[in-house]
Amino acid sequence: MTTSNAQRDSASSGDSSKGASRSPVKSASAGSANERERRAPRRVRLTLARLDPFSVMKLSFLIAIAIGISTVVAVALLWNLVDAIGLWNQIDQLGRDLNGGNPLPFMDFFSFSKMVSYGTVVAVVNVVLITALGTLLAFLYNLVAALLGGLKFTFTDE
Repeated sequence: MTTSNAQRDSASSGDSSKGASRSPVKSASAGSANERERRAPRRVRLTLARLDPFSVMKLSFLIAIAIGISTVVAVALLWNLVDAIGLWNQIDQLGRDLNGGNPLPFMDFFSFSKMVSYGTVVAVVNVVLITALGTLLAFLYNLVAALLGGLKFTFTDE
């Protein structure tokens, strides 16, 4: 038997000088269930002292991608909704009536493919901006947390 095994054996045999358990032996499950009911919830106070900027950048990028996809889908759905109720045709007819029977030249900008393209451009710009702002805010939070100590949270175990 090696020295480490001997120390483990003496610790597990109940020798209080070798780090044995100092808590009293608990009775069967009925006693421990009553004790859990009477014990107050544990409270843990933690401080958010630092954010990893690279992790914040990855998370903000993924959130921005989700927002970008939903933007393009929303533009496509809204265009189809407006087309289904006939608003584009009414605007075009109103423009023809006001322009002497000629179509309005700016109505070409409201075709489905161009609107989805505009939505995609807006989504790409938003991805870049949201990712950059998230990372910048992580750096700013780290500076402020270094000066003021960070955010303090209290968690309870109920």
